[in-house]
Amino acid sequence: MPGERFNCHPALPRPNLGLVPGRKLFHSRFVHIVILTPVLNDWVSAQEVLGQLDAACASMPDSFSVLLVDDGSSEDVPANFARGAYTALRQVDILRLKRNLGHQRAIAIGLCHIAEKVPGDAILVMDGDGEDKPSDAMRLIDRLRELQASGSLPPIVFAERTRRSESVFFQFGYLGYRVLHYLLTGRSIRFGNFSIIPRGRLAALVVEPTLWSHYAASVAGSRLPHMTIPTQRGQRIAGRSRLNFIGLVTHGLAALSCYNELIGVRLVVLASFLFVLSLLAIFSTVTLRLATDLPLPGWTSLFAGVLVVFLLQVVTLATIVTLQIIGTRSHQPLLPIRDYGWYVTDVSNLFRRSP
Repeated sequence: MPGERFNCHPALPRPNLGLVPGRKLFHSRFVHIVILTPVLNDWVSAQEVLGQLDAACASMPDSFSVLLVDDGSSEDVPANFARGAYTALRQVDILRLKRNLGHQRAIAIGLCHIAEKVPGDAILVMDGDGEDKPSDAMRLIDRLRELQASGSLPPIVFAERTRRSESVFFQFGYLGYRVLHYLLTGRSIRFGNFSIIPRGRLAALVVEPTLWSHYAASVAGSRLPHMTIPTQRGQRIAGRSRLNFIGLVTHGLAALSCYNELIGVRLVVLASFLFVLSLLAIFSTVTLRLATDLPLPGWTSLFAGVLVVFLLQVVTLATIVTLQIIGTRSHQPLLPIRDYGWYVTDVSNLFRRSP
């Protein structure tokens, strides 16, 4: 039935830490970390990443499990997938979606499922194509552990790309997008999806409507505490990225949609500024024409007419944006934690290590 939830995650035992009533304990390790990875047909890369993760996690004192979100793949999971002799990964589960929803919404659904059904102290979000390196994932965990040791709820930690491996054309387009993003929002882009979320931040994140559009932008737009560590993008393991130019533009617009009110207000302020400049220009032109004997070129009247048309366009823009902001305020948005179950087919276990 729509909205039905499936729970394939048995309760994970927690050690007796000897807590004193009324006292918080911040320990140097996490009891359990859930690794969230969306996958669309790229099972070869995902299987290789699982092996790399198992090797990287073997040096950590924590317990690990993996939740793969199948984003409506047209290719079945290979029969031998997740059949390796994993020594660090405790279990591997797959959450299947009813249809392809896109990378960002797959992450949103995975986070909501974990919030309701999967116990754990932190959630590591990473891609399964190899570009998010398991070695950097361990650095994210170490950084969160250091922050947790301070005694307060740590922020979400993102991986900031210091060097990109894409083509010159892509990097040039990405630079242009970053400039546009800053002009529209007043904020710079510094990170993507690769991150680790402390469990205490998850409840606030899954009730953020913009999470449905773009995970990283929803964190920044909702002002959830976050920070970054420098990393370098890895190389894709198999195949080529399915994200084409149209997909990249759509991805960028999805990020900007998380700031719709901020962008709207900035556009209204800009329109107001242009409105005042237009009025001053029209007033100056008319005054020089009627109140002085200065010889004016023949195109002065044409210039004044163009200013009037421009003024009307500015007023129209400001009115549309203002009405849109008001309409958005009164509209009931999609709530990820409430609505995600409609898109879930089932959850099944691919691997579970014997105790």
